[in-house]
Amino acid sequence: MDFDIIWIAFEGRTIAISSIDEARIFLSEWPGGLRTETARLAVIALTRAETAEISTTEVRQVFLDFCIDAQILASID
Repeated sequence: MDFDIIWIAFEGRTIAISSIDEARIFLSEWPGGLRTETARLAVIALTRAETAEISTTEVRQVFLDFCIDAQILASID
């Protein structure tokens, strides 16, 4: 399931996350793990989106909230 791209800075590179699968992979590799509440909420939202319980817009916002909380959004001019 695709959603609008979220640009994030991770390990010195910029990554474009544009699908639920990519977001799930990123969360599984993120060195911060799932220690924050927003990371846990993002995983729950991804699971709910995969079963069509919530929309891609909703899951994108939850993942974006996680990125803001973790301070990993990339600066894109």
